[in-house]
Amino acid sequence: MRFVQAIFVLPTAPNSPSKSTFMFGSSPPVVKTLVQHDMGEQQMTIQIKLKIAVMSFLFLIVIAGLGTVSVAWCWNSYMNIYRAIDISALSKEPPRSTVFYDSNGEVITELTNSRMEYMTLDQFPKSVQEAVIAVEDARFREHQGIDFSGIARALYHNWKSGETVQGGSTITQQLAKTLLFSPEQTYSRKINEAVASIKIENEYSKDQILELYLNYIYFGEGSWGLERASQSYFGKKALDLTLAESALLAAIPKSPTNYSPVKKPEQSKERRNLVLNLMAEQGRITQADRDRARNEDIKLSLRTEPKVAKHPSFIDHVINEAIDKYGLTEQQILSSGYHIYTTMAPTVQNAAEEVYKDPSYFPEDAGGLQSGIALMQPQTGAVLGIVGSRNSKQEFREFNYATQNERQPGSTIKPILVYAPALSDGFGPRDKIFDAETDFGGAYTPMNYMRQIHGWVTLEEALVQSYNIPAVALLKEIGIDQGLDFASKAGLPLLPEDRTLGIALGGMSRGTSPLAMAQAYTLFANNGNLAKAYAITKIVDRNGQLVGSESVPVLEPLLDPSSAYTMTKMLEKVVNEGTGQNAQMDRPVAGKTGTTQLPDIPEFKDKYGNQIDGTKDAWFVGYTPELVAAVWLGYDKTNKEHYLSTTGGRYPAALFKEVVSRALQDAPVVDFEEPEAYAFVRGGSKRINGEQEAILLAAAAAEKAARDKEEALKQAKLAKAEADKAAALAVKAGASKEKSSDTKKDNGKQTPVPSNADKNKTQTAANEPKKDTSTKSSVSSDKSAAGKDQKTTAVSKDANDKNKDKNEAVNSKNNKDTKDNKNNNESPKKTK
Repeated sequence: MRFVQAIFVLPTAPNSPSKSTFMFGSSPPVVKTLVQHDMGEQQMTIQIKLKIAVMSFLFLIVIAGLGTVSVAWCWNSYMNIYRAIDISALSKEPPRSTVFYDSNGEVITELTNSRMEYMTLDQFPKSVQEAVIAVEDARFREHQGIDFSGIARALYHNWKSGETVQGGSTITQQLAKTLLFSPEQTYSRKINEAVASIKIENEYSKDQILELYLNYIYFGEGSWGLERASQSYFGKKALDLTLAESALLAAIPKSPTNYSPVKKPEQSKERRNLVLNLMAEQGRITQADRDRARNEDIKLSLRTEPKVAKHPSFIDHVINEAIDKYGLTEQQILSSGYHIYTTMAPTVQNAAEEVYKDPSYFPEDAGGLQSGIALMQPQTGAVLGIVGSRNSKQEFREFNYATQNERQPGSTIKPILVYAPALSDGFGPRDKIFDAETDFGGAYTPMNYMRQIHGWVTLEEALVQSYNIPAVALLKEIGIDQGLDFASKAGLPLLPEDRTLGIALGGMSRGTSPLAMAQAYTLFANNGNLAKAYAITKIVDRNGQLVGSESVPVLEPLLDPSSAYTMTKMLEKVVNEGTGQNAQMDRPVAGKTGTTQLPDIPEFKDKYGNQIDGTKDAWFVGYTPELVAAVWLGYDKTNKEHYLSTTGGRYPAALFKEVVSRALQDAPVVDFEEPEAYAFVRGGSKRINGEQEAILLAAAAAEKAARDKEEALKQAKLAKAEADKAAALAVKAGASKEKSSDTKKDNGKQTPVPSNADKNKTQTAANEPKKDTSTKSSVSSDKSAAGKDQKTTAVSKDANDKNKDKNEAVNSKNNKDTKDNKNNNESPKKTK
């Protein structure tokens, strides 16, 4: 409309008071009008763009303002953290020994890192400095504490090699982690560690940082610092190390256990060669130097002085508890002169260590068989003893198979995750479960040991004999969530992916440790109260100030006392009558065995493709009224050459018995305490997995019907065959009779013919018995006789009647015998 108006109504000049109107006959001003219209549109476009520009500018100002506020807030937070971090621990003050005490207040041992000999950087060879930098922090001389490009480079190298060969942490970060912070994996610690690294870089030179690192880092075999490590492994000063020896030592700190040249020389050599390769790639050594060092054999010259503390497994766990629970660092514990009082019972600890030193309590193996045991006081949760390795000479901070080893617990989880929640939910030991092959959905069909099935069994029998199918059926009945919730409260480290019925048989994704299992079983020995495990009663610093203490045991009620006691009575039967009989001793014992089979993967198949019958993990968890103990047996890495041929009911149960009986040899025998107003809920009315019985009965009925049908068809075929045979005999008999008649006629023509009366009388006498005979055999026999002998015999009516009665009696007896024989033949089929 505006365009049309623009054609007929023309605007006047700016100063004109009126409009010029187009009149017919005048020149049409169309072009002028359109040009003016385009100019108007351009002005409008410019105005819109101007508005957009102004709005964008204002928006940027707002964003910039918010960004400024955010940056200011972040900077303020950073500075607060920066100012709060204390890096004074990076001093050269000589360390002080920390003293550890047992439950009686007697000194167990003293620990210090004084075996570290502090050296200046110029007392370390250039080769070892470059080796450490190459493998731990290639851009150490360039970054300011945090190396983002180094993180990316580490990710690339790890991806390329298929394993973790480089870390993203800088040397400065590692130093801060070792000396300033606990090893907990939290975001806040990572942030503090990063800020501390920047602060260290601001206050110390690169040479000072490297010097501190080389003096404080742990190199295994009880050696803190490079100088002590050099003397421990090679019997020489660090300044005299060769390039190959320097690379070997630089390879250790990442994992002193896995890269120990003493215990794992092959892994140590591979790691050494990796260090040499990185040094060559980074231009720190020549290719020729690298090749010469790679070809050099590892020649150790170990010192003979002891490098371990007394009771190393227990002390290691105490150190970890001091770090995790009381916030101390390992460096503080080893250098600050603390007095740490523990729960260790000398009689229990010594008994466990003595048994573990005796190889006769373990199966013969190809080497590398490991085990761990943890013992607790069920009433308080006090850890009484720990043995974390079979190594006769355990080193400081060695991997602890009693506290750090997490494996699938097998059937030892059944009381915690299945049966205890079921008792709490109202089930009783006499309630029954149908034990038969069952598809629980998702193609999950668990099997019992040796694939046996047992029909209806009680809950108690299923637990005592460790049947698998009833445990899964019971967990399904009470609900997976209820079982998982109970087990989680008992302290088992469950994950979301564990929410499957397979968890009833111990199929944990992560696994659990012997100490965690011992803690879980305290609730049965302690009237349903879970006792949280602890090993430190108090920590006092060198000035006598209390750092922390565990004055009151932490107990958590999870199960009512009656259900807990019922569970104990069921687990006593496991030891007395079931799979745990090797744990029997001259005092009340309750417990459960556990066995984890080898995984069904190609690695564990024989040459015919059959699954190898072997065990990955073997367990026994048991208790007396005085203590709870959990035993694990297995290999660090299970493979075709390293697996068990035993079950939890053999060696682990025997280990439990030997350790516990020695630990309690001087203790009086006491019974499990029955709770007040205890009522043994036997149950017996509930039925679980009964639908499986119906399925099996239906299948059996269908199978019987099929067999009956097959038998009926078979009998019909036999009857038809008999009928056909009888018909054939009848036809044959008829043919024989006709032939006999023809013969008689022919003979009558050649011999004197008797009188008609005599002939009829004779013929009648001969024919009458034949008509009365009812059996086929008689008919056939009589007719044959008539045809053969061609005789006529006069028989009286009485004689004929007598013969008729006799034949009928014979026929009746034959029919009866035939029926009895048929019944006898069918009877086994019915029984079957």
